[in-house]
Amino acid sequence: MKLLRKSVAYDEDYIDIDTLKFLKDNPRVYAVTHGERDFDQKPEEEQQDIIFGKLKNEPSVKNLVPEVERHGGLIEPILVRLDTREVIEGNSRLAVYRILRDRGVRGEWDKAPCYLVSTLTDDQQAAFLNQIHVKGKTQWSAYEKANFAYVRKINGWAVERIAKLFGESVPTIYKRINAIKMMKDSRDNKQSHFSYYDVAVRNPEIYGRIRESPEFRDRVFEEIRNVGTGDAEKFTAQDLRNGLPTIIKKPRILSRYVNGDVGFEEAWDRAKVSPAEQRLKRALSLLEEVSRSDVEGLNQKSLKSLAQAVKKLDRVVGRIRDMISIGGGM
Repeated sequence: MKLLRKSVAYDEDYIDIDTLKFLKDNPRVYAVTHGERDFDQKPEEEQQDIIFGKLKNEPSVKNLVPEVERHGGLIEPILVRLDTREVIEGNSRLAVYRILRDRGVRGEWDKAPCYLVSTLTDDQQAAFLNQIHVKGKTQWSAYEKANFAYVRKINGWAVERIAKLFGESVPTIYKRINAIKMMKDSRDNKQSHFSYYDVAVRNPEIYGRIRESPEFRDRVFEEIRNVGTGDAEKFTAQDLRNGLPTIIKKPRILSRYVNGDVGFEEAWDRAKVSPAEQRLKRALSLLEEVSRSDVEGLNQKSLKSLAQAVKKLDRVVGRIRDMISIGGGM
């Protein structure tokens, strides 16, 4: 096969699954282990056991088990680096084989079909994973793509190098890395929360305030961590994107939010433009679309009807003006 314009020779063989290792910085593997306390300090054998324990509970692995069992083996072999015995591609398939072997399912599950390469450079390995999971048939989630970039950044890769690998812009890669870093700063390991941090990084108002104000940052992180737990408020990442800039623009409401006096939803409701103003702005927008060409050429009956509508509009506007005056707004 060709990787980065160089030929990489490989063999095919059946390999004892107990001699193979899960690739720890594979984004799918990293995603299930990065929240494990002191994972990097544990012995290699214990790390591998933890990875298997996490993977076998993943829905993607559970769904694959009956398919592999039905076929009696793998349709697509696992890719293995012989110098490290690491599974570059096929960690989920390795987990499936171990599940079937441990269950004592009838069949040959002690050995898995593998493509074997003697070694790969870091660039070749990353390029292969990028091609398969970013541009290929089994695409990573946004969270896994961000982890892919983050792991390489902490391993010393320049962001420009990562961007070139993805075929994306440097700012995009920085945002992905910063979203994962923000999750780590928040001590939040829930994959479902990634979209909230991603929104926070991508919105200049939110990200700027998070960097400027530790109190604001801590409050936002707390709210995100609590999403989906107990009686915590339920709001989406899109709600956060729309609501926080609105709250930021209202200093008094922002202060109460940061102090914990009100939650996100209540703060957003208080900071929003009033429903009456929203309706008036929508009406104004529609009226501004009426042009001279819309009126010219109308027959007398249509013009008379239009004039009556304008008079009615005048009365409605007068009524609203009176209400505003009574309310002390004028």
